[in-house]
Amino acid sequence: MQNAAQPAADRPAAEQPAADRPAPDRPAAIQPPPGQPRPPARMGPFRGYREVFAVPGSVAFYTAGWLGRLPRSTLSLGAVLLVAGETGRFSLAAMVAAVMVIGSAFIGPLWSRAMDRVGQRRILAAGFAATLVSALALLGAVTAGLPLWTWFATALLLGASTVDIGSVTRARWSSLLPAGQDRHSAFSLESVADESVYVIGPPVVTLLAAAVSPVLGFAVGLTAGLAGMAALILLRSTTPAVHPVASKGDPASKGDTASKGDTASKRRFRLLTPLPPGIALLLPLFLGIGLVFGAVDLTAVGFADEEGVPAAAGLLLAAFAVGSVVSALVFGLLRLRAALELRVGVAALAYAVVVPAVALMPSIGTASVALFAAGLVTAPLLISGMGLVESRVDRARLTEALAWPSTAISVGVTIGSALAGVLIDAAGGRAGFAVAVAGALVAGVFGVVTLASHRARSQRVARLTQGD
Repeated sequence: MQNAAQPAADRPAAEQPAADRPAPDRPAAIQPPPGQPRPPARMGPFRGYREVFAVPGSVAFYTAGWLGRLPRSTLSLGAVLLVAGETGRFSLAAMVAAVMVIGSAFIGPLWSRAMDRVGQRRILAAGFAATLVSALALLGAVTAGLPLWTWFATALLLGASTVDIGSVTRARWSSLLPAGQDRHSAFSLESVADESVYVIGPPVVTLLAAAVSPVLGFAVGLTAGLAGMAALILLRSTTPAVHPVASKGDPASKGDTASKGDTASKRRFRLLTPLPPGIALLLPLFLGIGLVFGAVDLTAVGFADEEGVPAAAGLLLAAFAVGSVVSALVFGLLRLRAALELRVGVAALAYAVVVPAVALMPSIGTASVALFAAGLVTAPLLISGMGLVESRVDRARLTEALAWPSTAISVGVTIGSALAGVLIDAAGGRAGFAVAVAGALVAGVFGVVTLASHRARSQRVARLTQGD
């Protein structure tokens, strides 16, 4: 207790809380002691994954992050089943869910920005409390039959209280692992987590809602998500350091230590700030992916119903998700040397070519194969895109930057579902695939823009180098 009165900034690094210490370039568990050679790398097909999970605490926070993601795949569906179960009105249920998604899409990055300012643990604790209170408020408003405006208000609050857990865990990997193959493998695992919650969560929620109660269906994914958030709060050792926000042109940018006198002012939270530099042209790419997701989700149901086998909608969606999970696992094992911009450009072009093929498939069986192929080209684009975002931003805004792609995808899902619904009503169950084609082409165009900007920048650097 003798150091209790000493300011944390003046204490030796070893005595500071883990969340306030500068993050090491490489975790101690996989960095050899000074003077000793690094042990030879273990070979095998899953070497990359074994190396990232060798980091102390990584298995725990990855598992917690997977649980924390479950509300992303279950909360909107659970709300639809809850409202529809109470009222029998699916149109009303869809509107309530849409309001929830809007709240999540536009407020989610603010939670992540706050984490960059004051640390993950305090903001996760606030998000936990806000999510619990707003979820209970929505549940109470619907089951008690309160006026409809209260349903929309509490749904908006619930969406706004949802923390983007994917950005939380990706920021932890980024602080623990050096740039390169290890982060590539870790971000591939994150993509697996993103997709697998959609494979597992919705069927469980639907089954519980149908077999037991819509209330239970709504509550199960939410409870799992809160458990994951609580675990992340307790896992202090892997929490990223809080980097001071450097002013423009300040050498403290990119995570260097700023002077103590400036730190407080630079950590002040602002509600409205420009996007982190370097990611604005990437967001339309993620918006295009969201358009595909939203259109496929709704069109699979309409197409299967039109073919006379409504249950086949689950097969179509599962094929899409499984293809993405398989691709993410394989992609994470590749030892890639190409620049991230090149990976994004090539993956976006593949996406723009493969996904539109789904619209040409005449039957459920062929559409399932096409959707599996579409899943195979989805994961490399998401992984490379998130890696590029991570590589471009200041460490002081990392968590926020990693949340913006999720926001763009969520907006795309909302728009894609709405447009697909209009087309399905007007021209039949298959018509919604046209929105997926448009989304894939948007992603392809901005992938090419990313590649072209990288080539232009490389040529400028080469000319400057030659001039020197």
